[in-house]
Amino acid sequence: MKEKQLWLDNARAMTTIAVIFLHVAAPLLYKYGEVSDELWWVGNVYDSSVRFCVPIFFMITGALLLSKDSTLSDFLRKRFLRIIPPLVFWSLVYIVYNTFIVDEKSVTLLEFGGKIIKGLFQRSEYHLWFVYVLLGLYLCIPILRKWIRDASNKEIHYFILIWGITLLYGIPGVSDYLPEITLVNFSGFIGYLVLGYYLANRTVKNGYIPVIFVTIGTLVTIFGTYYLSYQEQEFCEYLYGYLTPNVLMSSIGVFLLFKRWSIKNKIAIKAITFLSDHSFGIYLSHILVLSILERQGLDWSWIHPAFSIPLLTIVSLLVSGGIVYLLKKNKYGRYVSG
Repeated sequence: MKEKQLWLDNARAMTTIAVIFLHVAAPLLYKYGEVSDELWWVGNVYDSSVRFCVPIFFMITGALLLSKDSTLSDFLRKRFLRIIPPLVFWSLVYIVYNTFIVDEKSVTLLEFGGKIIKGLFQRSEYHLWFVYVLLGLYLCIPILRKWIRDASNKEIHYFILIWGITLLYGIPGVSDYLPEITLVNFSGFIGYLVLGYYLANRTVKNGYIPVIFVTIGTLVTIFGTYYLSYQEQEFCEYLYGYLTPNVLMSSIGVFLLFKRWSIKNKIAIKAITFLSDHSFGIYLSHILVLSILERQGLDWSWIHPAFSIPLLTIVSLLVSGGIVYLLKKNKYGRYVSG
């Protein structure tokens, strides 16, 4: 378990960086046709290369939580107390920031109360969708864990196979040639939980397989996105979807590479440990940092995006990491920092 925890910490830390990188690059992609092909390709290559980030977050969750033993009440209490206070805190921060800083509008107390209720129940910022999906998955884990601990390899393969088939139904035009069988019970991000548990507890001896998966999945995302965008003459984000076969392939490959990757440098280990311990808070807060930077004229267009995107990723990572670190130093802040 300790060895598993180490490489999963590495995966969590690197994936935290990847998700910030993705969000820095994303606005450039929607400028298709407005910026030169050279600039747009930078954003496309960068963003396509890190689409694995969200699936791997879910796979880490499955690898860790489906392996643990706890009562239903203990699990739900610990998980929801870990998630809901930071979600509420950062939701309120975004509501206040967007209302009074970004929109610069004067609102009545009643209107502001409505914004709070809507923001808390329907997310106050776009990246928080992940947290709401995670909460839904937490409700499934106690049941899923009972099944998977007693399931044979064949039964787990069966589940993963049917879940993989559900991804085919999302491909435009393909569903017209597939039987109208309702597979909703196998669909969605729950498959990544099972896949994460399965891959974390299996050994893949062939080291080329992860590399092949990453290469194929990433190249399909890059060139497929360009082709579809060229055909529609606007940015087409279908292949960027986290529930697409190409992103699934790259996610599996990257997850397996993390499993084979070991770090010996003491400074790197300390940095990774810090990022892993503060990853949730960094995820929650980094969009606020990026928004503030953008208001100061620091976004992908600040300098050439080949350089601005990595630089802004580093700045956002350091600032959001510092914010979460300082919050955790406070007696009460540690409950809401994330």
